[in-house]
Amino acid sequence: MRSYLLLVLLLFFSCTVFAAPALVVERLDHDFGEIIQGDESTHLFRFYNAGDQVLEISRLRSSCGCTTALLTTRRLAPGAIGELRLTFNSQGFRGAVQKRVIFETNDPKHDAVTFSLLGTVKAQLFLQPQRVSWGSVKKNSPLQAELEIINQSAQTITLQPPEVTSAEIVAELSPLIIAPGERASLKVLAEFPVDKKRLAGYVIINSDFFNRPQLKVPVSARLSKK
Repeated sequence: MRSYLLLVLLLFFSCTVFAAPALVVERLDHDFGEIIQGDESTHLFRFYNAGDQVLEISRLRSSCGCTTALLTTRRLAPGAIGELRLTFNSQGFRGAVQKRVIFETNDPKHDAVTFSLLGTVKAQLFLQPQRVSWGSVKKNSPLQAELEIINQSAQTITLQPPEVTSAEIVAELSPLIIAPGERASLKVLAEFPVDKKRLAGYVIINSDFFNRPQLKVPVSARLSKK
């Protein structure tokens, strides 16, 4: 009789110890292929709780503000199905991208799970290079750079004269109208603010192109200590 009671107690405690949620995911990544810069890509990831305890999702975080995540629920009963909707906004991106969203769970075998959206963003109006960074320069060194604005869309684009966020930065743009396949030249000149060791600001160019109505060029430099 004692052996029987011991066996029942062992089975009871064994079930108690091993009772747990179990996350099962259909897939962890989605390749959206190629999209035009400025468009969005959305995908629905599905998962379910194959365990015998409630699955809890305690934290949800994205690697980039360009990707939004929406969960149908943060608590899944055993056997229940959940969905995670990820939306990537390609505004400002170009080329191959991969964006991740992570959520944490109380599944002892999957305490953190990473979902990924990946693909290629095709830019139709873009800068080359995308920023002006002179790095560390000596005092009184000339600060000048030239960039190109490239139109790979199917429409003629009208650009507005450049605006600057710092009085120490000067920008010149020509031409202001670029046909498909053509380019405009952006010249940037700058000088250090008096008694300051860093230069920072932006050149902003507005356009009538609906997919990218504004181009923003970061400009930076710092004085060398030597």
